[in-house]
Amino acid sequence: MANILIAGATGLIGSHLVQQLPADRVEDVLLLVRRPITPRYAHHHQWVSDFTPLALPPTSASADAVICALGTTIKQAGSREAFAAVDFGRVLDLARSAKQAGYQRFVVVSSLGADADSGNFYLATKGRMEAALVDLNFSSLTIVQPSLLLGKRSTFRLGERIAQLLAKGLSLLFLGPLAKYRPVEAEDVAAILIRAALDGRLGCQWIPSEGIERAAGSRHHQPAAQ
Repeated sequence: MANILIAGATGLIGSHLVQQLPADRVEDVLLLVRRPITPRYAHHHQWVSDFTPLALPPTSASADAVICALGTTIKQAGSREAFAAVDFGRVLDLARSAKQAGYQRFVVVSSLGADADSGNFYLATKGRMEAALVDLNFSSLTIVQPSLLLGKRSTFRLGERIAQLLAKGLSLLFLGPLAKYRPVEAEDVAAILIRAALDGRLGCQWIPSEGIERAAGSRHHQPAAQ
């Protein structure tokens, strides 16, 4: 039985995480939130923090893991600096606090194309975040790199919604080398994050967007339990 901390539980991916965590394998779920919420399940608890500073309760169980689904956009944040403060700063604050508290596994959502040397500020920020996490030397670190996410957010983003509709309609054209750019369902990303948190191997591993799609395909085609 594992103890799981989820950061970003109210977002698109995070909401699926909360729904999908298997009760038979997870003993306690700690939801890291900036504002109080009402947990859905009895074994779900909340830890309210504005990250200034962030100090997590200590843990000692080797199965304990953090799933980080924190993230915003430059437009939503209001500036490049505000975006980096979330997608780099808060993620690293969480990771450092988790390391100090004794968490063994760290699973994080990054982005397809993340590269610290990219000329694209968004992708460069994600790449810098990935490199900083590697330097923390978690026993197990899993970095998931989805393409465009499909799913309904609690807050409406017009530009993203248009991009989702276009990408979903054209997804059959993403063949061969373009396959990695196919949009992926947020619920499938959540499933990969949970699998990594519960069964993640030692060391660092990256799961690219096409890996999410392959895993989702096999998961959806599994025969129903008798």
